Amino acid sequence: MAEAMNSGSQPQRLIAIGDLHGQRDMLRRLLNVVQPSAADQLVFLGDYIDRGPDSCGLLSYLIALQQRFPDTVFLRGNHDQMLLDALVEVGVRHDVRLRDISSRYQEDVGSFSDIDIFYSNGGRATLASYETTKLSDIPQEHVAFLESTRLWWRYDPFVFVHAGLQPGIPVEKQSIFTLLWARNLPPSDDGIIQVVGHSPTANNWPTFDAGRYAMDTGAGHHRLLSACDVLTQQVWQVS
Repeated sequence: MAEAMNSGSQPQRLIAIGDLHGQRDMLRRLLNVVQPSAADQLVFLGDYIDRGPDSCGLLSYLIALQQRFPDTVFLRGNHDQMLLDALVEVGVRHDVRLRDISSRYQEDVGSFSDIDIFYSNGGRATLASYETTKLSDIPQEHVAFLESTRLWWRYDPFVFVHAGLQPGIPVEKQSIFTLLWARNLPPSDDGIIQVVGHSPTANNWPTFDAGRYAMDTGAGHHRLLSACDVLTQQVWQVS
């Protein structure tokens, strides 16, 4: 879950990719269009699982992609966290859950179990992609990949994060709930440009506001999957 800031020379392209939600074939077709190279920096904005048809295949695809492009940044989304928390509840993992460290999240979910929360947010589609109904059947390689994801990544003036940032708080001190779950936050007004997913845009196209670029164009809702070079605002999409 380590975070990092950029160092070294500027990449040729700084490519953010929106929420994937089990859409392996869409990602494969998108990358065939983008044609990333070792001179580019890829940043995935999280939500790799749930809703879509092939969370299992997508995670295997991303692990292979990481071997090809080892500097790729994989951020964590709220759906990824829900699975990790459910795996704690069934005893597969031994770690703190989001509800253990976020009073806001605990307040929101109340008495619902982490397994119920996972199921009610598209988790059954994830398990179906593994041809199982048991969380314990998810391969450890896939669990380890999700555990390795970052909460944020910075390449000035950009801060890449799944959900967003509370204004006036340094990124290092943002709550995990804000980074993974918060909605309707204002864009930054301090020179930072947030690059976010989490909330699908209204018109199937990334938005470029002063202080925030939004990249989720609804792949998890049978809409479009987008990639964007945030240095130039060039966009690629597949349906």
